Amino acid sequence: MRALYLGLAAVACVVALLFKFLGITDLGAVVALLVAGTLLVMGLRVVAGERISQPLAPDEKQLATLRELKSRGDEGAAIRQVQLWFRDTTAEQARRLVHDLD
Repeated sequence: MRALYLGLAAVACVVALLFKFLGITDLGAVVALLVAGTLLVMGLRVVAGERISQPLAPDEKQLATLRELKSRGDEGAAIRQVQLWFRDTTAEQARRLVHDLD
């Protein structure tokens, strides 16, 4: 479904461009862009629904890196690093992980 929605959104964008360049009607171009935007949102919702939440379980190397950052007093960098490693982690979850380190 994702490919269908995103493909149709691309087609609607091309149709909007054709309407605009051929001077057929501006209203048609606007409608085509609205349809493209709706299809894009639908396609991205399908993508978001298929994502699997990744567990927050750093390995030993990552824990060592976080401990090093925390020992240098750079807790903010450690929190940002956790968010880079684990995409869907909130700042609060990352802060809790860094704060609970030895």
